[in-house]
Amino acid sequence: MNNTKFALVLKQCRENAHLTQKQVASALGMERSTYAYYETGVSRPTGLMIVKLALLFNVSYDLFMEAIADFKFDKSENAEGYTSLTDNSWAQREKMYSLPAEEQNLLLCFRLLEPEQKVTVISMIKQMNDENLKKEEEEEHQKKLSGKN
Repeated sequence: MNNTKFALVLKQCRENAHLTQKQVASALGMERSTYAYYETGVSRPTGLMIVKLALLFNVSYDLFMEAIADFKFDKSENAEGYTSLTDNSWAQREKMYSLPAEEQNLLLCFRLLEPEQKVTVISMIKQMNDENLKKEEEEEHQKKLSGKN
């Protein structure tokens, strides 16, 4: 199964996001070699995996489906020409690239969640931040009290 257009678009999306094959594979819960087969055209992901890839790279699902369906791209375009097909601006991609690896992985995993799961995660993070803030305020208050005695 050699779908070079899909493989080319997939690789370009990953490179635009400044991610390694290992990072993408990890976020998707697969071996790096499995993901590499997608990028080299050796195999093609399932429809569900294509949805996950689109979410992960923050691009339209149609981008991948058109490439799989042998969508006729301009023959003069090379791999660099596909950069215009992504939904992200350079500034958005650059911001993610500048994040520490731990935060990049968190963002990749977050993108793969269902909308209601995202709401739950955000709520949990806010609750943890509120608890940390309250704890810090209590510690600061205790320091002030102990300094007065």
